[in-house]
Amino acid sequence: MSKSPQLIILSNSAQLEKLFEENKSAYQSFKGSYTASVYGNLRLLDEMPCYQLAFSPYRELAAECEMEHFSLRQSLATGRIYLWNLNYGGHAPRLELRPVKLTHLQDLSLMKRYHENWGYELSLKIDKNPRYEI
Repeated sequence: MSKSPQLIILSNSAQLEKLFEENKSAYQSFKGSYTASVYGNLRLLDEMPCYQLAFSPYRELAAECEMEHFSLRQSLATGRIYLWNLNYGGHAPRLELRPVKLTHLQDLSLMKRYHENWGYELSLKIDKNPRYEI
């Protein structure tokens, strides 16, 4: 990776809600699946701002899932927010991105399922030919 992405630390749920509110139009027009991940490339990862959720319950969730912190990535092209995982499992690194709504993030059991075991759940259902721009 050539450079570090812009890191934005969100310190409370109001800031997280504002992030989604500011990007509402990206979700109104979205025709893809929220239950499938897509592959991205490392150049894309370099470009995507990173939002670190530095407040409860996401700090605790990160610790439970053995993550340094819980973070999201945002597409500069569409404004959509993504869960992400960099999969190193016996092959070249693969960026796995899953579009996410605020309601998904508020479902802590879903977030735990997606992120435990090094993001295994995010790699189970990959749409290799998405019909939407990341």
